[in-house]
Amino acid sequence: MKGFRFRNFFIKKNEYIESWSLYKRVILTGQISMICLAVGLFYMAFDLLNDTHSALFVYYVFIGVSILTFFLNRRGHYVVAKVCILLVANLAVFCTFEMEPSGTASFIFFIPCVIGAFTLFGYDERLVSYLFSALSISLFFISFSFDVDFLAKSEFPAEQISLNFVINFAVSCITAIFMISFLLRINAKSEENLMKNERELRASSEELIISKKRFELALQGSGAGIWDWDAVNDKLYISSFLANLLGYTKDYVSDLTSERFLEVIHPDDRARFRDHMEAHLKNKLPFRVECRFKKSDGSYLWVLDTGQAQWNEHGRPLRMVGSIMDITERKQAEKKVYEQNLMLEKTNAELDRFVYSTSHDLRAPLSSVLGLINIAQLSENPEEHHTFLEMMKERINTLNGFIADIIDYSRNSRLSVVREEIVLIDIVKEAIQNLQYFENSQQINIIYGGIEHITFQGDRSRLKIILNNIIANAIKYHNIDQPDPRVEITADNKGHELEIVVRDNGDGIEPELLDRIFDMFFRATEKSEGSGLGLYIAKEMADKLEGKIKVNSVKGKGTSFIVKLPLERIADTIEKETIA
Repeated sequence: MKGFRFRNFFIKKNEYIESWSLYKRVILTGQISMICLAVGLFYMAFDLLNDTHSALFVYYVFIGVSILTFFLNRRGHYVVAKVCILLVANLAVFCTFEMEPSGTASFIFFIPCVIGAFTLFGYDERLVSYLFSALSISLFFISFSFDVDFLAKSEFPAEQISLNFVINFAVSCITAIFMISFLLRINAKSEENLMKNERELRASSEELIISKKRFELALQGSGAGIWDWDAVNDKLYISSFLANLLGYTKDYVSDLTSERFLEVIHPDDRARFRDHMEAHLKNKLPFRVECRFKKSDGSYLWVLDTGQAQWNEHGRPLRMVGSIMDITERKQAEKKVYEQNLMLEKTNAELDRFVYSTSHDLRAPLSSVLGLINIAQLSENPEEHHTFLEMMKERINTLNGFIADIIDYSRNSRLSVVREEIVLIDIVKEAIQNLQYFENSQQINIIYGGIEHITFQGDRSRLKIILNNIIANAIKYHNIDQPDPRVEITADNKGHELEIVVRDNGDGIEPELLDRIFDMFFRATEKSEGSGLGLYIAKEMADKLEGKIKVNSVKGKGTSFIVKLPLERIADTIEKETIA
């Protein structure tokens, strides 16, 4: 409460001064005006007591201006008040210095005037402080160098001169100390504020560093990197984490533009990326796109790119900030699920066809056998009975072969790959041995080429079924009416891959049927008596061994089946399944 009364004495009650420094200087101006009033009254009384009247008019003016300055300052005319008090103080010192004997040292008051010039005006008004300092120094030298005739000299006794000297020195020192102490308080307060600001800045800086580290850790944990695009100057900044994610050096990403950045995007994804970016920048739609980014090693990374632009008042983009997150694992998982769904759909479709075709192919031979039995019961001719029995045998063999194919198909899907030593010539001979009772098989010349000394580690059972079905197909659908019907079996061990070729010079296959011969239950000709599973099973078993089967055929000239089995991967697959 006491502080408010003190303030309201020097400043108008409802006056608000925002700057603390200005507020203190306004208070100081009021205080100095009161000090000047007190000094003027003191010197007026002192001269009257000593019966000295020559400088009274100076004191009257000084006292009057001090009072005027106080009220000007109180009414808010701060600059006018400061100028008035400094002018009248300098003129009062000049006059007393001219009128009093030199021994009184009246000039010493010029020093408080100079100090007051820098005290009353702040740093922003320092030019005014320099001007008033120059005024004080100039008045001193004028008074010291010249005598002013219109000011009468005062005659003081020797003892009064000494007393005036002591009083002038004491008053000027007290006034100077008062103003210097004010400057010290101002400086101390400024230093305190600076130290406080420095502490707050240091705390803010430490908090920013912690937040930055926390943010970087969060980004690293999420696998995301930051990019910042200056749309006005077309300059693109990407974070070091994003650069490391893509494998690029700091120099490579130091001067990026939007066009250079587009070069990183997979060619198949660029148009979609541009469409999303244009929709965001023009229509302010959310920017969120999945695409592939090229890494420094040439490989591609699936990423999720999101961002948000900032527009000016005209709707033009100024800046855009976004993040890029590695989603490669998610994409691989999605691809795996997609492939598994395709496989499931394929399996379901094949299962439907399998049930339908199996029921048909199983019932057809049985119905034929039952029909032959009924006919045989009606006949008493032994020769006819023999013919009927041969026909039944043929139907049962067909049924037996079909059941064998079904068993092979079932085993291939259920059983793991078995690793054992394989001598290729032995498997080929076994397959041919199993086919020797095929119709016209004895009329076809079987030729071996380059398979006699090939041995390797693999699944003997599956390879035997593959070769058995392919060679059986070559024999069953051969043209034995030509001069030299033959089937050639060749092989080449390339170290990492085994290539087996079964080539015949038979009827060949129609070009439009080549893409379908490996389908389940597909029969290339109407006269085909097989189950339609042989080549399908061969391909499924090759796939199980991570191999491939290709076919080349020319109608009327023959067909070639090429079986390629990766030897190293066969061994790896077998080892993994054995461990599991």
